[in-house]
Amino acid sequence: MSLASFLGILFAALSQAAVLALVTLGIVLIFKTSFTTNFAQGMVGTLSAFTVTMFQINTLSVIFPHISGTMIILLSLIFGVLFGFAIGLFIDVILIRKSRYSNPLSKQMITMGIVLFLTGLIPTVFRKNIDDMPTPRPISTGKWIFNVSGTDVIVPLHNVITIIIAIVIISVIFIMLKYTKWGLGVRATASNEKVASMMGVNTKLITALSWGIACGLGSIGAALYAPMTTSLTLGMMVFMQVNGFLAAVLGGFATFFGPIVGAILIPIITVYLYGVSDIWNVAFVYVIILIIILIKPVGIFGKRIAKKV
Repeated sequence: MSLASFLGILFAALSQAAVLALVTLGIVLIFKTSFTTNFAQGMVGTLSAFTVTMFQINTLSVIFPHISGTMIILLSLIFGVLFGFAIGLFIDVILIRKSRYSNPLSKQMITMGIVLFLTGLIPTVFRKNIDDMPTPRPISTGKWIFNVSGTDVIVPLHNVITIIIAIVIISVIFIMLKYTKWGLGVRATASNEKVASMMGVNTKLITALSWGIACGLGSIGAALYAPMTTSLTLGMMVFMQVNGFLAAVLGGFATFFGPIVGAILIPIITVYLYGVSDIWNVAFVYVIILIIILIKPVGIFGKRIAKKV
């Protein structure tokens, strides 16, 4: 494999890794504060991608026909994040908090119910466009071309911008986790929710904000990923949802950093194993992850917690 081919494949993998990292961070954030896994992360993102597309086509382009395409896309992305944030708040405050039995298993069942509900809701709401729904317009239709060893490497600018946006958002979240009261509350709640509540931490507010931010991350991830696909479908984020859980398990749920590393490794390994087998490359990746988990069940960066009796 030439260096130019290697770099071209690397950028393709990194653009997918950027989206996967956003989805994974949302999954881990909810797990840390609500002690459950959110199976609806991908479907909420899918709903947001459909909503962002219709917002671009039927609202912004009609009301503001003279605004540049890039500005329309940026405004629709902001709308998608706010839309996802609102859904996250609704799930936690209305559905989970009002449930009769609030435990990790019941929370999982609620998120699975949300998946079923949204699977039926999306075709109903977008029934006139579900069969020919265009993908959201990319942030840029240009291409970044650079020469390596006499061969041109062509990278879509949308993919490059996606990587940059993901790096910025994830960096901001990590800074917030380390230096803000919300971040301190998240870490305290993740350590021990009851003790954190006794120490004056508003765990309900922390959990609600975490759900909102997590769903907002999934929404912008889906909106950035949609232009890379050929069409919007109900299952467009299933692969990201599954790999988001695998990345969290691979890196270790005990940290925020580890799952991000797992989210970067999985797409890169998957893409490069495509040269070995275009049919079994995904299966090979899952086998590799299984072997790593068998060797280190807590994940690459996970730590065993010794409990005193």
